[in-house]
Amino acid sequence: MITNPSAQLPGLLPIELLDGLPVAIYTCDHLGYVTFFNKAAVKLWGREPELGKELWCGSWKIFHPDGTPMVLDSCPMARTLKEGQPVEDEEIIILCPDGTKRNILPSPVPLFDASGVLKGAVNTLQDITEQRQGEKRQAMLAAIIEFSEDAIVSKTLEGIIMSWNHGAEKLFGYTEEEMLGKHISILIPKDRLDEEQLIIERVRNNRPIEHFETIRITKNGSSIPISLTVSPIRDRNGRIIGASKIARDISLQKESEAQLQKLYNDIQAMNAKKDEFIGMASHELKTPVTSIDAFLQLVQRSLLLDDKDKMLVSKARNQVGKLTSLIADLLDVTKIQTGKLPYTFTSFDLSGLLNEIIEVMQQNHLSHDIVLDQEVLPLSIYADRQRIEQVIINLISNAIRYAPNARKVLIRVVNESRKVQLSVQDFGPGIALPEQEEIFSRFYQIKKPNGNASGLGIGLYISKEIIGRHQGKIWVDSTPGVGSTFSFELPLLNELQ
Repeated sequence: MITNPSAQLPGLLPIELLDGLPVAIYTCDHLGYVTFFNKAAVKLWGREPELGKELWCGSWKIFHPDGTPMVLDSCPMARTLKEGQPVEDEEIIILCPDGTKRNILPSPVPLFDASGVLKGAVNTLQDITEQRQGEKRQAMLAAIIEFSEDAIVSKTLEGIIMSWNHGAEKLFGYTEEEMLGKHISILIPKDRLDEEQLIIERVRNNRPIEHFETIRITKNGSSIPISLTVSPIRDRNGRIIGASKIARDISLQKESEAQLQKLYNDIQAMNAKKDEFIGMASHELKTPVTSIDAFLQLVQRSLLLDDKDKMLVSKARNQVGKLTSLIADLLDVTKIQTGKLPYTFTSFDLSGLLNEIIEVMQQNHLSHDIVLDQEVLPLSIYADRQRIEQVIINLISNAIRYAPNARKVLIRVVNESRKVQLSVQDFGPGIALPEQEEIFSRFYQIKKPNGNASGLGIGLYISKEIIGRHQGKIWVDSTPGVGSTFSFELPLLNELQ
């Protein structure tokens, strides 16, 4: 085993110097046995070969660049010793014991004595793994850029175009040959030239631009809307030397947005006409309905009617009252949509209002007991008395309408430090969860136990609007088969701003 190659193989540097070099170096004798390797070679191979026993190379396994296994006696070092000639620019791949693969560029050189007899060879191994990986990444990026549907352009900080992909050619109509070396302003409308300066300033300050919507000019002079993303390009030292632009055609998006906006405007116009019609129709209906009720009152007072006739007139007036209530609700909905529902805020006693409502409704609905859970002490709130009365009446009416067989409606009032909560509970069939989420929507109707819908589906919608205007909230808790509780919450006096 040769331990001092400089003594056996002419032309080599002292072993101490070879061992300290950062480049992997090893030697073989004329038979091909490894006679020396330095520390860099051990690090590269991931192992230490046995001197004088292993042939040609210290690598664990060797492959051709295409990944096929390489026969050991055909490796570059073996060929150099067989042919007596250096092997240049032939890349190999080595596999280390830990499974790591590395791209290597070997440079074996034969060594001869003074009489020209081959004594061995020395091989330097250059690790080009990172270079190859970088080349692969560059090739992959180049392929992605070239075949991207988006326009991808690079330029200097002075605006000179340095690269131009197929997407840019397709979008703007210019070929790569036409654009390389030209200024980017070719694509920019005259009234938008100041955008380029702003973009460059942001890039210089390392501030990328994302999804900037603008207009650019194609080769045929047409304008196209694009979404622009700009990022800085750096050199090896990290200095910003240019900008990369990705431009995406958003013509279809803009057309869709315009169509959606037109559709939205059309719907808004239709809604406005519908609300206008409802308001006009409600006003027109209000007068004759009021007259009918007045005539029925005259009939009650002036004619001698038997019990049956009195009952019929009373029922007629009851139906007129329902119709009057529906017309009032329709008018309120119209005013809500136009933002003209009037409010008059005053201080009043909520408990007094509640007692009045219960008394009147109990007289008109003998089929149910309307019960206050416990006595409510005087409670002053700052609100629109008429609107809060409207909400409470609506909740009690719904409890009776949708739970006709329950015979009971329970009302609770909870007074907290800064707010008051009023709840109306029925003991009917309850409300399914999907309906609970829609119940406060305009014109949404819940079916009654008999399967039919009732009313116009606007009472709870109006109630939500009223409570919201008072900076409160309204909600429902319901369990199918058990019943429903509608609650609203209001701030107390001086809490409403």
